[in-house]
Amino acid sequence: ENVTLARLYFNKAVGREDYGKTSNTEEEKIERYGQAYDNYKKAFLLMRKLFGPEHATVKRYRDKLAEPTYAWLADDREEDVDSLQYNPTS
Repeated sequence: ENVTLARLYFNKAVGREDYGKTSNTEEEKIERYGQAYDNYKKAFLLMRKLFGPEHATVKRYRDKLAEPTYAWLADDREEDVDSLQYNPTS
């Protein structure tokens, strides 16, 4: 559990998001954005665990999850990312 792992999650999320933008079907787009959300969430939760909620990078990662697409996914999954804890196995 370190910063490098959190950045890897974030970078993987960016890649999934890019694939989502170029997806041909709505199903594929939702799947890719869902994968991006999962990785953005892992990056946020790990960074928050390492540095606390007031760290600038943690805030930036949280802002990404507040974007409409990801806020919708969180709502659809009935998740409140601010109440979640980092779990390396999920």
